[in-house]
Order: sequence, then C-alpha cells, then structure tokens
Amino acid sequence: MADPVQETAEIKALALELGFDRVGVTTAEPFQALHELLLERIRHGLMGGLAWFTAERAAVASDVHHLVPAARSIISLAMSYLGSDAYLPSTPGTPRGRVARYAWGRDYHPVLLQQTARFIDELRRRYGHTDARKGMVDTARIVDRAVAQRAGVGWYGKNTCILTHSHGSWVFLAEVVTDLELVPDRPLRTTCGACTRCMPACPTGALIRPGVMDVGRCISYLTIEERGAIAADLRAAMGDWIFGCDVCQEVCPVNRKAPAAARPEFGPAHGIGPSPELLPLLPLTPEEFSARFAGTPIKRAKRDGLLRNVCIALGNIGDPVAIPALGTALTNDPAPLVRAHAAWALGRWQEPAARRALDAARRREGQDGVRSEIELALGG
Repeated sequence: MADPVQETAEIKALALELGFDRVGVTTAEPFQALHELLLERIRHGLMGGLAWFTAERAAVASDVHHLVPAARSIISLAMSYLGSDAYLPSTPGTPRGRVARYAWGRDYHPVLLQQTARFIDELRRRYGHTDARKGMVDTARIVDRAVAQRAGVGWYGKNTCILTHSHGSWVFLAEVVTDLELVPDRPLRTTCGACTRCMPACPTGALIRPGVMDVGRCISYLTIEERGAIAADLRAAMGDWIFGCDVCQEVCPVNRKAPAAARPEFGPAHGIGPSPELLPLLPLTPEEFSARFAGTPIKRAKRDGLLRNVCIALGNIGDPVAIPALGTALTNDPAPLVRAHAAWALGRWQEPAARRALDAARRREGQDGVRSEIELALGG
C-alpha cells in the first residue's frame, strides 16, 4: 500500500525537477467561502465587464468535482516569469508604451500546459493511468489563486495577487487535479500586515478595499478584456500602459526581493518586450498584427484594442511627434474604435496641426460615436 507522505514528497520533488518554482497540495473539498465571496462580488457589480462570470460559473469554479468527479487532491504549481530587463522611458521623438511583465514574450498558456502535461505523464508512469488527472491553467473553470492559497503556495495580497515568499507575485499558476490521496499542505499564516502601498498606487482606483478589486476599473482589464471604448474619465489615468499593468506589483515590498527567472521564452526576444515604440504600431493592418503577435499574449487584446490603447498612451505622453500618425489613424483606420480614441488623443494638444486634423475629420466622419469624440476633442 502506498505511503501518502512519501508519495506527496516525491510528487513535489518531481514538480520542482520539471521546472516549477513552487508546489503545494490541497484537498479537493469545495471552496465554500470562495463561492460566497464570488456571489457577493457579482451582486455588487465588481465583476464589471466579465459578463460570462455568472452565479453558475461561480458554483463550478468553487468545486473542482464539477470538472473531475473523482478528484481527491489538487496540486498547485507556480512558475516565475520575472524578467531582468528594464522599462525604457519615452524620449522626445520616440514615444514608448509599457507592457506588463508577463506579456513581454510568448503566451504563457501553452508553455505552462506543456510543462503540466509532462508532469501528468510522469505521474501516470509512476502511479498508473487514471482519467481523473487533469491539468489546468487560468483559462480553466477553477479559481487558481484560491487553490494556491489553500495549498500553501502563497497568500492573498491586498492587490488580489497571490504572493509567494520566494518569487513574490511574479508567478504563473497551474493546477493538476488527481484522484491520488495526497497529504495536504496548510495555508500560510503570512499576510500583508499593515502595508497598503498597492492601494493608493493604483492609477484608476480599482483597489477599493484590501483584497477587493473593481474589475471594470483595472488597467489590465481595460487594455486587454474591454472590447469597446474606454470610459473617458479613466483614459488619462492609464498613462502609457498599452497591455496590462504592473503598478500594484511594482510597489509591493515582497516583490522587490524576488529573483529574476531564467525563462527566455517569456523574454523580449520572443515578443513585444517591455517598452515598444508606439508610432510603428499605429499603422498595423489586421494581417500585420496577426503575423507580428502570433503566439504572444498581445493577440488577446486584438488589433483594434491594442491600437486603441496605443492612441490613449500617445495622448497621455504628449509628444507632438505623434500628431501626424494620429491624424492618419483618425482619417484612415477602418476601425471606429481606433478612430474615436485617436480623436481623443489629438484633443490633448492645442497645436494647430492637431486642431486641423480634427476639423478635417469632422467634415468627413460618418460614424456617430467617432463624430462625438471629435466634437468633444475640439470643444476641449
């Protein structure tokens, strides 16, 4: 008969050997407190924009038996992605945007799924085949942060991220659900204590209480998940972020001690990098966007969403070198979403060239939403 203690220790050692940085184990018992919390946040409108996150989804996410009926244990895995590169500031004539660290290189989903599949294959080889084993990354119907917290991998930070002692919150999370009876870890007793640095640092005020985020105000949500226009009162606060946001992580004292990870696949050589020049992005066609960002997280924002973000960043940076490119986008871009935000950006300048571009576009523009943005820009 297998020894659960020895089996659990061997499985943890295997996960570390295969390249994961943290591993913990918890039971497959339902996350009842999480279920109640999710329902409360849905009722209070704090899942704004995530229309798919319904009460039904909350029930599934809180009980892994909906996904794996024979589940007895969940193995929580964490992999660091922190790169050593630094952000480059904009300089006159070269406006740059910022990209969240996790998105500098390749899309992490296939990387983690491949690593998790290797882990599962080895489990099957050692402990026998069973259909109950399932690997999941964050697109699955499970709240991976809740699993990581209960498995002792990390604790909930006041910025809603999972913080680990060894790698801060710069980690991707994955789970393996199994019918093996493993020895569960205890949740960490660590907390953020009295520290609240992340909350006032949030540019849009999305962190409304410790551990509570108004999703619809988060820059990561706005730049990636939001498919329509960004609310006018949030645009200036977005600064130069064009995909995601790391502000609440950058100010966290725990993260300052985290070591850089040796993960070249998540580095700039395989993607957009930390500080892309913005003007070359603005003329991208749909075909060029798809070709350039294939296999990277940037594809998730879609072409129109990324260029909308680029327009906002250019307007916030305020370098007049962007006026001609924004004027061209306002006139020629096929997407009303991009034209509307190009108009907003041009309205940030009082230079005659910006006013001329707006005035000329007003005479030609036939889309009501874009015309409204032009009128507002000229009136402002």
